Amino acid sequence: MRELRALTPDRVGDLAGPCSPCSFWQTVPHNGHAIEPDPLVLLGNWVREVTEDWGPPGRVAYVDGRAAGYVLLAPARHVPRLAAFATAPSDPSTIMLLTTCAAEGESGRTLRKALVQGAAKDALRHKARSIDAIGARTHAARQHPCVLEVDFLERVGFRLARDHPAYPRLRLDLRTVLSLRDEVADVASRALARITSLRPVPEAPRPDGATHARSSADRPE
Repeated sequence: MRELRALTPDRVGDLAGPCSPCSFWQTVPHNGHAIEPDPLVLLGNWVREVTEDWGPPGRVAYVDGRAAGYVLLAPARHVPRLAAFATAPSDPSTIMLLTTCAAEGESGRTLRKALVQGAAKDALRHKARSIDAIGARTHAARQHPCVLEVDFLERVGFRLARDHPAYPRLRLDLRTVLSLRDEVADVASRALARITSLRPVPEAPRPDGATHARSSADRPE
Protein backbone atom coordinates (compact mmCIF):
# COMPACT_ATOMS: atom_id res chain seq x y z
CA MET A 1 0.00 0.00 0.00
CA ARG A 2 1.28 3.48 -0.91
CA GLU A 3 0.73 6.62 1.15
CA LEU A 4 1.87 10.21 0.64
CA ARG A 5 2.08 12.04 3.96
CA ALA A 6 2.83 15.69 4.64
CA LEU A 7 6.45 16.42 5.51
CA THR A 8 6.72 17.40 9.17
CA PRO A 9 9.82 17.93 11.35
CA ASP A 10 9.38 14.50 12.95
CA ARG A 11 9.39 12.84 9.51
CA VAL A 12 12.67 14.39 8.34
CA GLY A 13 14.47 11.23 9.41
CA ASP A 14 12.30 9.28 6.95
CA LEU A 15 13.54 11.12 3.86
CA ALA A 16 14.66 8.29 1.61
CA GLY A 17 16.62 8.41 -1.61
CA PRO A 18 20.15 8.52 -3.05
CA CYS A 19 20.79 12.05 -1.70
CA SER A 20 19.27 11.67 1.75
CA PRO A 21 19.69 13.30 4.12
CA CYS A 22 20.54 16.28 1.93
CA SER A 23 20.43 19.99 2.80
CA PHE A 24 21.73 21.24 -0.56
CA TRP A 25 18.76 23.52 -1.27
CA GLN A 26 18.51 24.78 2.31
CA THR A 27 22.04 26.19 2.47
CA VAL A 28 24.03 28.87 0.69
CA PRO A 29 27.41 28.20 -0.94
CA HIS A 30 30.39 29.12 1.25
CA ASN A 31 33.22 27.95 -1.01
CA GLY A 32 33.98 25.17 1.42
CA HIS A 33 34.99 27.50 4.27
CA ALA A 34 31.96 27.05 6.51
CA ILE A 35 31.06 24.04 8.63
CA GLU A 36 27.49 23.02 7.92
CA PRO A 37 25.32 21.75 10.80
CA ASP A 38 23.96 18.23 10.91
CA PRO A 39 21.71 17.86 7.81
CA LEU A 40 18.87 16.33 9.82
CA VAL A 41 18.92 19.20 12.31
CA LEU A 42 19.08 21.78 9.54
CA LEU A 43 16.27 20.11 7.60
CA GLY A 44 14.10 19.83 10.71
CA ASN A 45 14.50 23.55 11.40
CA TRP A 46 13.83 24.38 7.74
CA VAL A 47 10.65 22.30 7.63
CA ARG A 48 9.43 23.97 10.83
CA GLU A 49 10.17 27.46 9.49
CA VAL A 50 8.46 26.88 6.13
CA THR A 51 5.46 25.21 7.77
CA GLU A 52 4.89 28.19 10.05
CA ASP A 53 5.14 30.62 7.13
CA TRP A 54 3.51 28.68 4.29
CA GLY A 55 2.62 25.09 5.10
CA PRO A 56 4.27 21.64 4.98
CA PRO A 57 7.07 21.89 2.37
CA GLY A 58 6.58 18.54 0.73
CA ARG A 59 5.49 14.96 1.15
CA VAL A 60 7.04 11.67 2.17
CA ALA A 61 6.04 8.49 0.34
CA TYR A 62 5.57 5.27 2.27
CA VAL A 63 5.19 1.90 0.59
CA ASP A 64 3.90 -0.86 2.87
CA GLY A 65 4.82 1.30 5.84
CA ARG A 66 8.41 1.90 4.72
CA ALA A 67 9.69 5.33 3.64
CA ALA A 68 10.46 5.10 -0.09
CA GLY A 69 10.80 8.65 -1.41
CA TYR A 70 9.98 12.32 -0.94
CA VAL A 71 9.37 15.62 -2.68
CA LEU A 72 10.19 19.11 -1.42
CA LEU A 73 8.10 22.12 -2.40
CA ALA A 74 8.41 25.65 -1.01
CA PRO A 75 8.27 29.32 -2.00
CA ALA A 76 11.50 30.55 -3.56
CA ARG A 77 12.14 32.86 -0.60
CA HIS A 78 12.79 29.74 1.50
CA VAL A 79 15.37 28.29 -0.91
CA PRO A 80 18.78 29.89 -0.24
CA ARG A 81 20.64 27.78 -2.82
CA LEU A 82 18.74 29.44 -5.65
CA ALA A 83 21.21 32.31 -5.37
CA ALA A 84 23.84 30.02 -6.93
CA PHE A 85 21.88 29.56 -10.17
CA ALA A 86 21.77 32.05 -13.02
CA THR A 87 18.27 30.89 -13.95
CA ALA A 88 16.73 31.47 -10.50
CA PRO A 89 13.34 33.23 -10.69
CA SER A 90 13.26 36.91 -9.89
CA ASP A 91 9.87 36.68 -8.18
CA PRO A 92 10.37 35.42 -4.61
CA SER A 93 6.76 34.22 -4.43
CA THR A 94 7.34 31.64 -7.18
CA ILE A 95 6.67 28.10 -6.02
CA MET A 96 9.65 25.83 -6.49
CA LEU A 97 9.75 22.08 -6.80
CA LEU A 98 13.03 21.47 -5.05
CA THR A 99 13.90 17.80 -5.26
CA THR A 100 12.33 14.38 -5.40
CA CYS A 101 13.90 11.01 -4.69
CA ALA A 102 12.53 7.50 -4.79
CA ALA A 103 13.52 3.85 -4.90
CA GLU A 104 15.52 2.56 -7.84
CA GLY A 105 13.91 0.77 -10.76
CA GLU A 106 10.51 1.00 -12.43
CA SER A 107 8.58 1.36 -9.20
CA GLY A 108 10.82 4.26 -8.23
CA ARG A 109 10.03 6.14 -11.44
CA THR A 110 6.31 5.62 -10.90
CA LEU A 111 6.60 6.83 -7.32
CA ARG A 112 8.42 9.99 -8.38
CA LYS A 113 5.56 10.86 -10.73
CA ALA A 114 3.08 10.34 -7.91
CA LEU A 115 5.12 12.64 -5.68
CA VAL A 116 5.11 15.39 -8.31
CA GLN A 117 1.33 15.01 -8.61
CA GLY A 118 1.08 15.36 -4.83
CA ALA A 119 3.21 18.51 -4.97
CA ALA A 120 0.98 19.94 -7.70
CA LYS A 121 -2.10 19.37 -5.52
CA ASP A 122 -0.40 21.15 -2.61
CA ALA A 123 0.53 24.10 -4.82
CA LEU A 124 -3.03 24.34 -6.12
CA ARG A 125 -4.33 24.51 -2.56
CA HIS A 126 -2.12 27.59 -2.15
CA LYS A 127 -3.65 29.04 -5.34
CA ALA A 128 -0.32 28.87 -7.18
CA ARG A 129 -0.40 29.15 -10.96
CA SER A 130 2.78 27.20 -11.59
CA ILE A 131 5.66 25.26 -10.08
CA ASP A 132 9.22 26.05 -11.11
CA ALA A 133 12.24 23.78 -10.88
CA ILE A 134 15.92 24.16 -11.64
CA GLY A 135 16.84 21.22 -13.85
CA ALA A 136 20.22 19.66 -14.61
CA ARG A 137 21.11 18.54 -18.11
CA THR A 138 22.75 15.13 -18.43
CA HIS A 139 26.36 16.26 -17.98
CA ALA A 140 25.46 18.55 -15.05
CA ALA A 141 23.37 15.89 -13.30
CA ARG A 142 26.50 13.74 -12.87
CA GLN A 143 28.15 16.57 -10.92
CA HIS A 144 25.08 17.63 -8.92
CA PRO A 145 22.77 14.68 -8.22
CA CYS A 146 20.76 16.91 -5.85
CA VAL A 147 19.38 18.83 -8.85
CA LEU A 148 16.49 17.20 -10.70
CA GLU A 149 17.22 15.89 -14.18
CA VAL A 150 15.73 17.87 -17.06
CA ASP A 151 14.57 14.64 -18.74
CA PHE A 152 12.56 13.64 -15.68
CA LEU A 153 10.96 17.07 -15.31
CA GLU A 154 9.90 17.09 -18.96
CA ARG A 155 8.42 13.60 -18.64
CA VAL A 156 6.12 14.76 -15.83
CA GLY A 157 4.92 17.87 -17.65
CA PHE A 158 7.46 20.65 -17.00
CA ARG A 159 8.39 22.90 -19.93
CA LEU A 160 11.35 25.19 -20.48
CA ALA A 161 10.94 28.62 -18.86
CA ARG A 162 14.52 29.92 -19.06
CA ASP A 163 17.26 28.11 -20.94
CA HIS A 164 20.82 27.45 -19.78
CA PRO A 165 23.55 25.08 -21.04
CA ALA A 166 23.66 23.20 -17.74
CA TYR A 167 20.87 24.36 -15.38
CA PRO A 168 17.73 25.59 -17.17
CA ARG A 169 14.62 26.55 -15.24
CA LEU A 170 11.47 24.62 -16.10
CA ARG A 171 7.85 25.27 -15.24
CA LEU A 172 4.75 23.19 -14.66
CA ASP A 173 1.66 25.22 -15.59
CA LEU A 174 -0.98 24.29 -13.03
CA ARG A 175 -3.72 25.86 -15.15
CA THR A 176 -3.00 23.15 -17.71
CA VAL A 177 -3.21 20.56 -14.94
CA LEU A 178 -6.62 21.93 -13.94
CA SER A 179 -7.78 21.95 -17.56
CA LEU A 180 -6.74 18.35 -18.06
CA ARG A 181 -8.38 17.35 -14.78
CA ASP A 182 -11.62 19.01 -15.82
CA GLU A 183 -11.50 17.33 -19.22
CA VAL A 184 -10.98 13.94 -17.61
CA ALA A 185 -13.84 14.58 -15.18
CA ASP A 186 -16.09 15.63 -18.08
CA VAL A 187 -15.25 12.50 -20.07
CA ALA A 188 -15.89 10.35 -17.00
CA SER A 189 -19.25 12.05 -16.40
CA ARG A 190 -20.34 11.44 -20.00
CA ALA A 191 -19.25 7.82 -19.79
CA LEU A 192 -21.19 7.31 -16.56
CA ALA A 193 -24.23 8.96 -18.11
CA ARG A 194 -24.14 6.49 -21.01
CA ILE A 195 -23.79 3.58 -18.62
CA THR A 196 -26.64 4.85 -16.46
CA SER A 197 -28.92 5.15 -19.50
CA LEU A 198 -28.47 1.45 -20.20
CA ARG A 199 -29.34 0.35 -16.70
CA PRO A 200 -32.88 -0.73 -15.72
CA VAL A 201 -34.83 2.05 -14.08
CA PRO A 202 -35.67 1.25 -10.45
CA GLU A 203 -39.29 1.36 -9.41
CA ALA A 204 -40.60 3.33 -6.46
CA PRO A 205 -40.08 1.68 -3.05
CA ARG A 206 -42.54 -1.02 -2.09
CA PRO A 207 -44.53 -0.68 1.14
CA ASP A 208 -42.05 -2.98 2.86
CA GLY A 209 -39.19 -0.66 1.89
CA ALA A 210 -37.71 -2.93 -0.79
CA THR A 211 -37.07 -1.83 -4.32
CA HIS A 212 -36.45 -3.73 -7.50
CA ALA A 213 -35.64 -2.90 -11.11
CA ARG A 214 -37.40 -4.20 -14.17
CA SER A 215 -36.08 -4.16 -17.68
CA SER A 216 -38.19 -2.74 -20.50
CA ALA A 217 -39.16 -6.29 -21.46
CA ASP A 218 -40.81 -6.80 -18.02
CA ARG A 219 -42.79 -3.58 -18.14
CA PRO A 220 -46.47 -3.71 -19.12
CA GLU A 221 -47.32 -2.46 -22.60
